[in-house]
Amino acid sequence: MGLGQTMLTIMALMLMGRLILSINSTTLDVGYTKDMAEYRITATSLGTSMLEQSSALAFDERTVDSVASSTTSLTVAASLGTDATESSVDLYDDIDDYNNYMKYDTLTNSAIFKTRVRVAYANVSGTDIVTTTTRTFSKEIVVEITSDYLIDYSVTPSRADTLRFKQVFSYWYFR
Repeated sequence: MGLGQTMLTIMALMLMGRLILSINSTTLDVGYTKDMAEYRITATSLGTSMLEQSSALAFDERTVDSVASSTTSLTVAASLGTDATESSVDLYDDIDDYNNYMKYDTLTNSAIFKTRVRVAYANVSGTDIVTTTTRTFSKEIVVEITSDYLIDYSVTPSRADTLRFKQVFSYWYFR
């Protein structure tokens, strides 16, 4: 084998090595993207499920079995949360029972997701929603989902990401 053939063989090996590295890098990127999508879809499912669970309940403790015709009959903002008899989620009967609720989920992909819920009265004016301590006929529920596997790589340095889901529930009273 002459010098020319040796040089061609070396260059062919270098080109093949570069091609293999490129394919491996692409495969890893696709795997990472698939994993991140799976974690985000799971977190989204947990968040929307929490909103759906809460929407099936009464607006306020005072509206479980009766009608509230005035905001003064609603629960005071400082008392939003579970009542003494509501020791588990199965016993929740109104939306604000979820205030300060936390839950950890470990799903099939072995990621641990932390769900945190906050409920507050809200003033709604057009597209503006502002939480308030004054009793109103609207409550905003905010569900936050976090996990060590939810990472925001769009910033440097990368940091943990939180998915937030918000929904406003309103109470309508008709005479």
